[in-house]
Amino acid sequence: MQLSVNIRLEEPLSLPLNYNHIIQSVIYRSLSVMPDYASFLHEQGYTNRKRQYKMFHFGQLTGDYVVRGKKIIFQSYVMLEVRSPEPLLINILADNIWKNGITFGQRVCRDVELELYDYTVEKNEIIAEMKSPLTVYSTDREFGRTYYFNPEEKEFYERINENFYRKYEAYYGVRPFSPIQMEKIEEIPARKLVTRYQGVYITGWYGTYELRGERKYLDFLYQAGLGSKNAQGFGMFEVM
Repeated sequence: MQLSVNIRLEEPLSLPLNYNHIIQSVIYRSLSVMPDYASFLHEQGYTNRKRQYKMFHFGQLTGDYVVRGKKIIFQSYVMLEVRSPEPLLINILADNIWKNGITFGQRVCRDVELELYDYTVEKNEIIAEMKSPLTVYSTDREFGRTYYFNPEEKEFYERINENFYRKYEAYYGVRPFSPIQMEKIEEIPARKLVTRYQGVYITGWYGTYELRGERKYLDFLYQAGLGSKNAQGFGMFEVM
């Protein structure tokens, strides 16, 4: 399920270029009207062994903006899209934003227009264009080093598939019975993005990819996000 939030601004809204943690906080704050559910997502989420998944993700902010130094300034409007396979989450979010507006720090924006969608993937093969960066990684726990894979590496696609298996099982309680296949569209270069999230640098990739697999699995990835760190604003794609 998808929620599009269009915010009309009475005065410009200034955010740091690395604003993902602010959007995540906005979402948790809006979900706090149902404290038990908000606490469940924030503290635990949907688990698969030691891994936790929040089962929502959001795209990059869009609107009429200028970049000045380390700030992005939206002039008259800004748009946000949030997706989740869990309708309850999207409905709580939409209901609270509709009633109370949306809050960025101390700034409350009440002039909002909401659109709810229930778009589903209906094919076994799709072309996916990333709307927010796609990231997968491996961490050396002994030395605390993190390596981010890139689309030229075979393990990039293997890790995405492993993440899909774990995430799907965490939400539905059963493992998928077949993998997904993913290939980069070679004619369209992947674009690297390095961003900072609460003091940690994360490497992600924009690009266009071909995805093949069971329709319900591709639909799940559309709702839940592709790759890792979805609840931090990574892995949203549009079906071309």
